[in-house]
Amino acid sequence: MITYTWTILQLDCAPSENGLTNVVKVIYWDLTGQDENGVSASMSNSYPLPSPTPEAFADYSTLTEETVIGWLESNLDVGYLQTVITNEIASKYNPPITPLPLPWVKEEEPVPTEQILEEMIADGYKPDARDGDGDGLVQDGTDWERPIET
Repeated sequence: MITYTWTILQLDCAPSENGLTNVVKVIYWDLTGQDENGVSASMSNSYPLPSPTPEAFADYSTLTEETVIGWLESNLDVGYLQTVITNEIASKYNPPITPLPLPWVKEEEPVPTEQILEEMIADGYKPDARDGDGDGLVQDGTDWERPIET
């Protein structure tokens, strides 16, 4: 069983509108679902409210979290939101399709850097070579000729 919890993150208000003050215009919300194992998923969004009529207006100072959640639940497709969260939780137990390496292609194991250096040294590479003639190159005229800095 999944337990769903609303969190109101922010309310954006118009300072005045049609003679009313502090009119809630946008609700920023988060809906989290958590199963019995503690696995959870959530989604966040915002919902713009239509302008209220004076009869339906609730003074900002009297608003409660339950009132604002009620506005969301009466205007959003809560069943759809819960389905999205439920599916995300399920995918954590059964990951979606992922690519695997082809079984007939054998990946070569990486050769350790030390082994590569040993092979290069055996072939004539000198890691501590010096520039004897001052031309900015070491191991001049060999397969290992390179600038001093490398």
